[in-house]
Amino acid sequence: MNIKKLSKDIQLKGYIKLHDQVFDESEYISLMKKFGECETPGLFMNPKEHPEIFLVTGKRYANGVRVGMFGDKELGWHCNGSTRPKINKILVGLYCIKEDINTTLSICNTSDPFYELSKDDQEYWRSIKIQLKYKNNVVYQLEDEDPELEFTYSTKGSIRKLVGVHPYCNKEYFYFPYQFICKAWKDDEVINHEVMIEKLKKIIFRSKYQTHHIFKEGDLILMDQFTSIHRRTPVLDNTRLLWRIACDYSIIEN
Repeated sequence: MNIKKLSKDIQLKGYIKLHDQVFDESEYISLMKKFGECETPGLFMNPKEHPEIFLVTGKRYANGVRVGMFGDKELGWHCNGSTRPKINKILVGLYCIKEDINTTLSICNTSDPFYELSKDDQEYWRSIKIQLKYKNNVVYQLEDEDPELEFTYSTKGSIRKLVGVHPYCNKEYFYFPYQFICKAWKDDEVINHEVMIEKLKKIIFRSKYQTHHIFKEGDLILMDQFTSIHRRTPVLDNTRLLWRIACDYSIIEN
């Protein structure tokens, strides 16, 4: 597997799908570490023996405590680390261990919509800055006692350009986790961010920029968190299980 070529393909397209993959935990972690450093926050959804893996499941223990992250409810459009001041874990892998044929992942490319705009429109959107801050119940709902809530609320938020330049492939893209946008400026003058969001939804969330996937066991999807954004329908089978790993591109070995 040529990791450099795979990385470039992921960055440009926003995602890559691989089927019929066979990994144990160590093999999956080893693959992702060929791209770069993996995120290991040591939270409840990270197995102690394999801290790079985030369990994504709606399953609960006998006492009702959640086994993994994201639960079983619908997830709105999101990307990894969207309210963090520094975002470097921009490659996310989702590897299917136990499928649910009724649950669909949708991925939207956020770079192609920008390049189909006129030069004047591109310049306009380049002049916008946005402020992002975590809010509960917008991507999905966390209950007051949920252990994930403390982690998400601990992020300080960020101010960044609406149109970013990818640090590895130099493509421009819309950074649009819109549920967390709480303020916007054009050339340092405050603008109505809610009006801006509605305009951008019509530009970005067009069917031709999207792909939809129902995971089968052995599927691995690798997504770039700058040139794509993703969402998920509700999970009907709580035994569904994905292994999620987030990493950077700092190594990119062959």
